[in-house]
Amino acid sequence: MRSVAAMSLLLLGMACFLVTNGYGDNHHEAMLRLKAFKASLIKLDSIASSPSPSPFPSQGVKKPRVYLVTSYGADPTGNSDSTEAILAAIAEATNGSSERFMMRGINDLGGVQINLQGGNYIINKPLQLPVAGVGNLMIHGGTIKASNNFPSDGYLIDLSNSGESKKSSTSSTYNYEYITLKDLFLDSNFRGGGISVINSLRTNIDNCYITHFTTNGILVQSGHETYIRNSFLGQHITAGGDKDERKFSGIGISLHGNDNAVTDVVIFSAAIGIMVSGQANIISGVHCYNKASNFGGTGIYLKLPGLTQTRIVNSYMDYTKIVAEDPVQLHISSSFFLGDANIVLKSIKGIANGVSIVDNIPIK
Repeated sequence: MRSVAAMSLLLLGMACFLVTNGYGDNHHEAMLRLKAFKASLIKLDSIASSPSPSPFPSQGVKKPRVYLVTSYGADPTGNSDSTEAILAAIAEATNGSSERFMMRGINDLGGVQINLQGGNYIINKPLQLPVAGVGNLMIHGGTIKASNNFPSDGYLIDLSNSGESKKSSTSSTYNYEYITLKDLFLDSNFRGGGISVINSLRTNIDNCYITHFTTNGILVQSGHETYIRNSFLGQHITAGGDKDERKFSGIGISLHGNDNAVTDVVIFSAAIGIMVSGQANIISGVHCYNKASNFGGTGIYLKLPGLTQTRIVNSYMDYTKIVAEDPVQLHISSSFFLGDANIVLKSIKGIANGVSIVDNIPIK
């Protein structure tokens, strides 16, 4: 740097001598030329003093843990299959060990994200995590559709410890903890279901639209504290009064576990809106117009005789009913029943205990 500055001063001195002696009496023109030459030297000096970019990346810089599925070859147009590409992104996101743990045996992934980037992806088999015993992960932001070759008993997103999933090196009572599925449009293409959550803890399903399922839109089995909210489910895309309503089948949400919550959810077509066979679940702010009772439909079916322990509040049963088998500790309140919507207490062994049905609004 010093040599560059010294050279600049030397050149400037020589220029002063040449200009003042070479132009004689034309002093004004000489000074203009000298200023221009000085400005060019200053520019040269500033370029020389600028730090050069290192040809090598800084050591120790950590990459953000957001995995873009298109970087792995997923096709966001839906023209070609993206199964293996999305699975590759999931595999890398869940790869590696951590010194942080959640529940015993659940490896804390630190909030890693699989970002679908607003694309429309076709898959030919369920998306599973490659290893059980992990948590704190999100999949979000796009559309996933089953191909015509998708297994008819599969789920688009399968949080289970079956198939290709393996147990982590540490043992856990649960398969997964704090997995978030958010801002997703899931199209089962009349082949299987949408989301399967098996023996998992504190799962979030938020702002999802799930359609064209033949089994369950969402299946929750074992585990507990799965929270489903701000979502829309329907076997057929309709807004009521569908000419094929009698043919609706499948179940919107199946809760075969304890301590779950369904909040601010609309189920607009299915034979059964919500099936409950686990204890201590709460249903709030739900609108069921999945299939009219006169067509054989049920809005909410509590199939846990003698162990109901279910709360249904602030909900809207739209021409469809609530059925509770041998209800025990059942609370239904502040809900709206339109048309022939009603509540049926169904006897299996003649048990009914702790039933509270209050402050509801029926309108024929």
